[in-house]
Amino acid sequence: MTIENVEAVKFSNERIRVAANKINAAYKFGNEVLAEWTANGGASLIPNTSDNIVDGSAIDGRHPITGVDANNIINRLSELKADYEEFTSAKLNTILAVATNDRV
Repeated sequence: MTIENVEAVKFSNERIRVAANKINAAYKFGNEVLAEWTANGGASLIPNTSDNIVDGSAIDGRHPITGVDANNIINRLSELKADYEEFTSAKLNTILAVATNDRV
């Protein structure tokens, strides 16, 4: 049996596939960030402290981030990678089965 309902097809194309593409892009970008963090000695560059990273946020209105904030993002990226690659990449494979583009 096929699903041909116009609303279902539109939702699949515009939401389901786009969601898979964005998850895949986030996974790939996260892996790039982790590799760069490791290669550049990230923990030495940005210690896990409450010191602010002077990135211009005080001038342009963004919230400041600390070394703790940066290290927490690295932790979340590591968790995402581990989660998607666990059990022979079972979760990642469900994304890749639907994704059509990882540059979103």
